[in-house]
Amino acid sequence: MMLLAAAILLSLLVSIQNMHISISSQKLERWVQMGYSKSWQSRVNNQVGKQLEEMILAGCEYYRIHEIAEINRVPEHFKVIATFRDGFFKGVFTGLAQQDFAGTLKGGRSIAFEVKATQSDQIKSNVISSEQKKKLNYHQLMGAMTGVCVRVKNTYAFIPWQVWCDMKTRYGRLYMTENEVKEFEVRTPGFVDFLNPVKSDQDGL
Repeated sequence: MMLLAAAILLSLLVSIQNMHISISSQKLERWVQMGYSKSWQSRVNNQVGKQLEEMILAGCEYYRIHEIAEINRVPEHFKVIATFRDGFFKGVFTGLAQQDFAGTLKGGRSIAFEVKATQSDQIKSNVISSEQKKKLNYHQLMGAMTGVCVRVKNTYAFIPWQVWCDMKTRYGRLYMTENEVKEFEVRTPGFVDFLNPVKSDQDGL
């Protein structure tokens, strides 16, 4: 990785010299490092997001076994447009993004929620797309339990959809800090127990 960054830096320096543009090598190096840092952070967040989904799927399996709920990952609309040898293929997404999970709680109420993760100490409202917002708004209107299951740094939480939508009014800005997310923290006994907030356990003490 560092060799690649150095190669990019050298290439840019040569290009700039050829164009007779005056710029310090230190400033250019900072630009390269910033791009490298953002790319690395994006990869970390993607990996954390995958781990969060796996823990949620484990929670769904626990709920299924104990007849608490039937909740599944919503598959994305996908179309194969070409096939190759050894099982490889080329495809495209054909539909607008929906919420990540949906299902039914024991008793008949439905549930729909999105999943987001970040290693930052805050999570922004705009990580939910406009189409996903429309879907969750409609599920909420129909009476479903809706929200966003998040991991913010080391805090796992299920934020009710109404709280998420009222972020600006509630916190005066369009993001929540890890400390604010802790109000909706859920237990993680080897999986994300998103139906059981920690706060309800504390209230019962």
